[in-house]
Formats: sequence, structure tokens, C-alpha cells
Amino acid sequence: MKILLQFKLENNKLPIDYRRVILSFFKKALSEIADGKYYEKYYFKPERRNFSFAVNLPNPKFSKSEITLEENRFRITFSTSDKMTGFVFMSAFIKQKGNPLSAPLGNVFTLTNISQIGDKTASSSTALVKMLSPLCIREHSREENKDSYYSVAGDNFEEYANKIIQKQLINSGFDNEMVKCFSIQPINSKKTVVFHYGNYIECSLGEFVLNGDKAIINYLLQSGIGSRKSAGFGLPILIAE
Repeated sequence: MKILLQFKLENNKLPIDYRRVILSFFKKALSEIADGKYYEKYYFKPERRNFSFAVNLPNPKFSKSEITLEENRFRITFSTSDKMTGFVFMSAFIKQKGNPLSAPLGNVFTLTNISQIGDKTASSSTALVKMLSPLCIREHSREENKDSYYSVAGDNFEEYANKIIQKQLINSGFDNEMVKCFSIQPINSKKTVVFHYGNYIECSLGEFVLNGDKAIINYLLQSGIGSRKSAGFGLPILIAE
């Protein structure tokens, strides 16, 4: 299920860490429906967040601390493979429509339009996708309490990407034998660095080939690929098969 959200801004400035602002909006929206129980479900309980999103900014120009947009607007594509999650967030978004919300840099943003959009689905075992939001591949070391990030700029990208995505697929309930056949391959892609919650993290943008069972490919098209999906990373769109 995919939901398109359109926002207007009071001015054309956003902070570099704009995903943080979007997450605050999500949390506020969930806290104001059903006595806040879905806010607790998605942001307090140790439950896998089965959704991703991508933010479309009109012709952004980046400086060290802020982003200047060509127009006073932006869009969010929210995506999930779980219908219940989609319905919950849709209800939360509808309640926020028309409500002005404060943002950094003296800005105010208002949700002006909400629509459900169609999902492109794969019908074969190979799919060419383009990332609408950066692909994040993170490996966490519990012993050192340290995160390592991998992008297409590194020679070991495919090794770590396949290992981490396959582990996530198994945790999401897919069969081990089916998951073993999955692989991701960069085609026309590049490294990018994203400022997120006070840290610069290495990610990838561009096009990738997904190989595997079509059920897995379609799951990834809806729920996102890789790490930190629910924070606005890893949302793909199907280009070709």
C-alpha cells in the first residue's frame, strides 16, 4: 500500500536533518488517534516497523546546515506491505490534514492532500529498481556497540548488502531456502552521505537489480530495502523486469 502526502511550506527552508522532522510528524499523527495506542505500537514496542518512506524535495540546494527549495512544498511517499499498517497511518494522516505544524528555521508545514497510489508489482524473478530514498546497509556490532555502513563505493558492498537483507527477510518470515536465492546488484548507482540524527552515514542512490522469488521482490518494493527503512531510507520503485 502506497500513500502520497503533499505538503505546503511557509518558507523554502528545511534543515539538513529533515527526516527527523518527518518522523516527528509521524509520531504526532499516531499519538492523536485511538488514544495513542498506535504510537506505542510502532515507536515503543520492540516490533519490526514494516514501512518505509521517501521525501521528494523540489530542486533542493544543500548547504552545511539547511536545504533551500525551489518551491514552498514537498511530497512524501509512504509505503508498507502490511494493509493494517497502511490503514492506521492513512487514518492518522487524514486527521492531520490542514493542521499547520511548526518546523525548524521558522518554518511551518501543512498537509494539503492525501491519496492512495497504485503499486507496481514484479511478475518475474529479476527486477530493475531505482531508489527513491537512499539505500542504507548497516551492520551493528553488539560487542563494540558500533554501527558500520556500506555503500556501492566499497568493494564489499554486495557481500554485506546480501547478508543483511537476507537476514531481514528471514526475520520477516520468509523461508530460508527462498531467501538464499536473493541477491542485489548495483547497476547505475553512486555513494551518498546523509546527515541523520547528528551523524553522517554512508548510503547509496541509483539503480539496482534484484534477483529472487517474485514474492520477495514484491515485499521489498512495498516495505523497503535494507536498514533504517522506517526512518526514510531504502524505498525503491520498479523500473523494468
